[in-house]
Amino acid sequence: MAIIISILNATGKLSRYTPLIENKIQYSLGRIRDYFAIDCIDITVTPYHKGDESPSGIGGYSLSPYRVELLLDCDREDLDRIIESDLLAVLAHEIHHSIRISRGISSETLGQQIITEGMACHFEVVVTGGRMPSLFDNLKDCDWLALLEQIKPLLNKKNQSVNKYFLGSDPDDFPKYAGYWIGFNLISRYLEKYKISEVELVGLDSQKFYNI
Repeated sequence: MAIIISILNATGKLSRYTPLIENKIQYSLGRIRDYFAIDCIDITVTPYHKGDESPSGIGGYSLSPYRVELLLDCDREDLDRIIESDLLAVLAHEIHHSIRISRGISSETLGQQIITEGMACHFEVVVTGGRMPSLFDNLKDCDWLALLEQIKPLLNKKNQSVNKYFLGSDPDDFPKYAGYWIGFNLISRYLEKYKISEVELVGLDSQKFYNI
């Protein structure tokens, strides 16, 4: 079975970028296949809705084990550069989510969400040859263990605010992107102790990362 790429271009906004998008996705899939056997995934690409744009100009979602969506800010004058430099990391992140979903791993609780996002951020670093996610630009000096202690009472809670703990809706209480930062460091700490492959890592239960 194949991976099918669909450029959703009813607006015409993606027309000038279509060859670059297709080439970069194919290149990215080659890099991801160095670590995972992947197939039966639909990759759709669409412009952002006005007002929903990511500051980076690119984003994505994993919608199921079988579908990933990439979003592009077509009002950016530097969109060619963004596709060239950032599409690999975003696609790797979202496909990693799809792989983890396919393993039957839950992300219902805040603690599970933190690990799922941390793993995907870690995989970004792996496939890009060590490039840290831009999400962490303002967090490199932030004490992730202190943040973890702050959030521990909520780890087993469901339906916690993604906006607060991941997207920074209340930055005075919890820094923007802190949930990703905690997760990334939990994964890094685990891998310092246990030398395992990406295939082994993606299927691990979230609780393992809090118990070391």
